[in-house]
Formats: sequence, structure tokens, C-alpha cells
Amino acid sequence: MSYLVIARKYRPNNFSEIVGQEHITQTLINAINDNRVAHAYLFSGPRGVGKTTTARVLSKSLNCQHGPTVTPCNACSNCKEINDSINLDVLEIDGASNRGIEEIRTLQENTRYAPGRGKHKIYIIDEVHMLTKPAFNALLKTLEEPPKHVIFIFATTEPHKVPMTVLSRCQRFNFRRLRVPEIEQRLREIAKKEKICIDDPALRLIARQADGSLRDGESMLDQLFTYAEKEITADEVRQVYGFVEDELYYSLTDAVYQKDENGILTVIDTVFNRGYDMEEFVSGYMKHLRKLFLLKHDVELSDLSPAEHTQYNERTGYFTGFFLLQMLNRLSQLMQKMKNSAITRILLEIELLILAKMGDVVELTELLDHIEHIKECTPPSLEEEQVPYAASESREAMKENPPTSLETVWKHVIKEIEKEKRPLAGILSNADPLTLKDNELKVRIPGPNSFFHEQIEQNGGRELIEEILSAEMGNKVKVTFVEETEKKKGGGTGEKKKGDLRNHEMVKKAQKILKAKIPEER
Repeated sequence: MSYLVIARKYRPNNFSEIVGQEHITQTLINAINDNRVAHAYLFSGPRGVGKTTTARVLSKSLNCQHGPTVTPCNACSNCKEINDSINLDVLEIDGASNRGIEEIRTLQENTRYAPGRGKHKIYIIDEVHMLTKPAFNALLKTLEEPPKHVIFIFATTEPHKVPMTVLSRCQRFNFRRLRVPEIEQRLREIAKKEKICIDDPALRLIARQADGSLRDGESMLDQLFTYAEKEITADEVRQVYGFVEDELYYSLTDAVYQKDENGILTVIDTVFNRGYDMEEFVSGYMKHLRKLFLLKHDVELSDLSPAEHTQYNERTGYFTGFFLLQMLNRLSQLMQKMKNSAITRILLEIELLILAKMGDVVELTELLDHIEHIKECTPPSLEEEQVPYAASESREAMKENPPTSLETVWKHVIKEIEKEKRPLAGILSNADPLTLKDNELKVRIPGPNSFFHEQIEQNGGRELIEEILSAEMGNKVKVTFVEETEKKKGGGTGEKKKGDLRNHEMVKKAQKILKAKIPEER
């Protein structure tokens, strides 16, 4: 008698044995009990999660000699033939090899005939997305209004390739990836039935590497049963499948955090000498960093053992969440480069050494906040003083609200004036605040010509500045304007010629804004 692989030997025979798809099995059970079975179903989802198995169980439930029933007997001739894929009323068709319009026309012809011994004629088309567009079009009419005894069950891993005209005619069920504990529990049950010892770390490692596919996990377990003579351990699993030890990932993370270039190169050398695939190593390290990121953000990981939780928690403080995202992004780009390169080891060494150097990188927003904080805390220059918002603030209040520089206060005043009198704000932008003492603000304006002073006074500039500052500081503030003077070549100060001032760029701009002229000198 030929050997039957585990995936086939322990294929579920009824709805209760299907793992991890309760949202689908319960709906189908209710449909059978309430006599609301649809004429077309689409089962979509990743590989190895139970799509074809569920289709077979549904077929047995409908065509069982004791049915329709939600618990097929698996003993009658119909159930046995369906299990062996030889029942003439339940036809399993491979969409990849029967994808043309001629095959679909033959199928349509066969739907006219009544079932032989069962109550329904059921067509299970696997990988239905492989059908050609003409084949789908030929199927549409039959799919929408099939004979009463016909039921279609489509299975696909790529539902986005199925035309919407087909999807709209089917009840769609989305199968989900299985969780690690679900796969681990199922594999433990199979090992117990096979009377083979396997420890929990080995089961957990297989369940993780199965990546949500129970069939992949069962195939791996089947191979290990053949390899191992006694108890199967995690080390044997790694040896058979070439999985990288977690300790190498921990050591690499420590080396990157410590900027230990020698440690990084040593880990990569170990990976290379042990014959591990470099792309597989990078993929595993990305999963390792992802777990660090999730634990750093308090996301619970159910597939980690207590010992693994301890190892990861010791390292969650190594990097910021932003830096971990940077690492994951750069490593994903590295994997693309490695696919078309013959120097994968060198590329990996370069990238990891760069990541170690990137430990000092900070977010741009954090850097800008830091610069702004430095500006606020910088001592004033000779021409600037730290100006509190209110003269009555205590030292404790000053600590909570650091003083603002005179330059910052002046910019705030101009901004407020600009809301009401934009031309005036343009003139005041050429002025410089000098000091603010004893509730008196001294402002230097271009001079000695009185043009700027006159324009400020005529537009109510003095009163507006005093009003804004008084409201801001909580005290009555007086504003005094001081005209700018220019040093003579031989020393001392002297007045600038009016002719020079008339040609001043800012004077011309102010004249244009205010539509004013400088009076001619008499």
C-alpha cells in the first residue's frame, strides 16, 4: 500500500475539523440547515488554508446519502467517492489546465444532465482565476441561471484576477491566514496520533515558518518525521530547513546598537560559513526588527514564548520607533538589490555598517524643535534683552514660560499690525527694536530724514504698537523712535544726505506702497 502524506491523511472530513475558518464554516452550516444553499460560491485566500477542503466537505454535506446534513457520514459510497475524488457528481477541475473556451463549453453541456446518485451536480474549479477572458464570458449565463441541481464552487488565491461579472454572481468567502497557535495545536494533534515525539519549540518554529498555511506546516512535519529517529527538537528543524538561529539576530541587534563594526562583520561571517541563504537571513532579520517595533508600541505577540519575550524586552529600548522603521525600509530595499547581484554578502555588510552609523539620526521635526528650543534659551546680545510677557511674573512662572527675545516680540508686533495695516507693517519691518526697559521700548528707524517717522505717526503706528505691547505684557508700554545715524570716515556721527536717502531701495518701496512723495528741500 502506497504511503499517504500527512496533508492528505489528516484532511478534515467535516466542518468541525476545519481549522481557523469558523466565520465560513458556521455560515455554510446555517445555509444547509435553513435550506439556503446558493448556486455559486467563490472561496478566496492564501494557499493551504482550507479552500478546496471546505469545498469537498460542502459537497459531501449536500450529496451524502443521509443528507443534506452538516455532519456527513464519510461512510456511504457518495462520501467515500468524494474523499477519493472519483465521484461522478462532484467534478474537481483544475482551472490552470482547463482554461480555454472549449473546456467551458463542454462543462456547460454536461450541466444539462441530472446527477447520477447524488442530489446535486457540483463543479469545483480550483485556481479559477487562470481561466481565459473568453472562457469566463462563456460561463456567465450558466453561472447566473444554472439548472436547479447544479452548484459551482470556485477556489482562487488571486481573487483580483476574477472578473467582476463573475464575482457579482457568487457568494464570496475570504479565508484568512491561520495564526501560529492554531497551526501549532493542529501539528501537535497530528504528532500525537502518529506517536512521534516533538518538543514545543520545534512545533512553534514550524508553525512560524508555515507563514499561515497549515498545509505547509503539515508538509514540513512530514519531512521531519522521516528525518528524525527519536524526539524532534528545534535544532533539528533548523538543521533540516536551514533556518537561522535567533541568537544570531540578537547578536546582530546588539552589535548595531553598540556600533560594533567588528561584531557586525563576525555575525555575517558566521551566517556565510554556515551556508545560510543571505536573502533568507535578511528576511528573518526584518521579522526580528518588526517584533521589536511591535513590542516597543505595546502590541502583544502571542507566538512568543516567555523566554523570547524576555530577550526582546531587553532590546526594545535600543532604538526609537522611527529608527526601526528606517532600518526596515533600508533592508527591504536591500533585498531588491540582492536579487540581481552576485555580491550579496558585500551588499549586506555595507548596509548593516551604515545602519550602525545611522544611530545618531533624528527626525526632522525633533531637530527643528531642538533648534527652536536653543533659540529661545540663547542669552540676549548687547542690543537685545530677554523680555518677559508680564513684569509681575515670579521666578517659578518664568521657569515654566521661558522669556522671549526682543526680536521675537517685535516680529509678533509686526505680524499683528499686518492684519490691520499692511503698508504700516512694511515700514516697521525696516525698523529695529533696541531696548525695552522700565516699560519703554526704543525702536531705531532709518534716518535722519523724517520720512519714516512721519509715515509711522500719520498711520497711528506709535499708538498701535503701544496697544499691542501693553496687551501682551500686561503693563502700559511707551514707544520711543530713535533715528539711525551714520559714522563719518574720520569718526563721530553725521547726517546722511537727503539725496542718498531718496535713492534708498526701501524708501522707494515705501513710497510705492503709501503712494507718497518726499518733499523737495528748500
